[in-house]
Amino acid sequence: MFKKFLLVSFSILFSLIICEFLLRFFMPQNVGGYFMRQNENGLWIIKNNYKYYDRFNGKTYIYRSGDFNNRITHEYSSKNKKILLLGDSFTFGFRLKDKDTYVSKLQNLFPQYYFINSASPNWGLSDYTKYIENYCENFEWEKVIIFLNTDDIGRVYYSNQYWLENGQIIPGNQGKFNAWYVKYYDYPLIKILITNSHLIRFTATKIVDFSRKKINLMGEKINKDTLKDEIILYPQKILKNKSEVDKLIKKSELIIKRLKEKADSCDLDIYFIYSGWVNFRKNENNFNELNPNVNFFKSAQLIFDSYNIKFFDNSFDPEMRDVNLNRHNYIIQYDHHPNKIGSEKIFNVIKDDIEKILNY
Repeated sequence: MFKKFLLVSFSILFSLIICEFLLRFFMPQNVGGYFMRQNENGLWIIKNNYKYYDRFNGKTYIYRSGDFNNRITHEYSSKNKKILLLGDSFTFGFRLKDKDTYVSKLQNLFPQYYFINSASPNWGLSDYTKYIENYCENFEWEKVIIFLNTDDIGRVYYSNQYWLENGQIIPGNQGKFNAWYVKYYDYPLIKILITNSHLIRFTATKIVDFSRKKINLMGEKINKDTLKDEIILYPQKILKNKSEVDKLIKKSELIIKRLKEKADSCDLDIYFIYSGWVNFRKNENNFNELNPNVNFFKSAQLIFDSYNIKFFDNSFDPEMRDVNLNRHNYIIQYDHHPNKIGSEKIFNVIKDDIEKILNY
């Protein structure tokens, strides 16, 4: 009986070891966790010097990061003049190979510069400003290019990085990510296993993925009857009423003012670019007026001009016409991010803007 127990135990252990090695060599897991972390202000930034595997739709996308909270698609060159790029997942190149990101294409077009891509998924106007405030005094570069996207203003709404009180912007703090499963990572044994074993990380990931169909991040049961099968074509936020929209636009304008003041104190030249991925300024599109981004982009040029900030708005660029008419052709299937062709479109639109900025 005891020999049978030993034999079974040995067989199970041997099988687990084989699985561990198979995963390590053929499907390595992200034993270090997600590729982003929260800093002391709760701002989500890219982990330095990290390699992350993003598996989606049967494909694997590899993200590598450098020393500046940045995704790297080209090897770092200390000799080249550095330009900092900020943006959200579009600029980061979410679910794109290195060579297909528009930042990589910019690097190939302007090899005399080195573009530091510190864009992070889910960032918005508040996050760009907080990043500048947190780190600009240590910057080695003089120019920062910020790529606005379709929900940068909407994201100000649910960000706690800044508050609007009595017509003034008050610095806040984004709370620590506190999903129901995070607390288990603090147990010493689990932490050791999950950060060292690819098999344990694989198992934990599958459990969390399965649980997301049953419970939300707070551990509450999901009522499937209330879920909607909405197709998201681009990020956007719809507010409750016009008063909320007006308040958010005012808050966003004051955040831009704060960003400009901090940039000036750090001797930084700030530039904004919008690719025109969605043409909010075209009246025939009949956008929901409770989408704050619609209201913002209609007056964006005046806002940026009032603070002496260069803003390049490509809403009516001919390259983006077909993107706005046939968006499904330019986004990843089952995902709203630009696919390889969509990224190429953005590159074609912004490359002239980048050249002008580099020559200023």
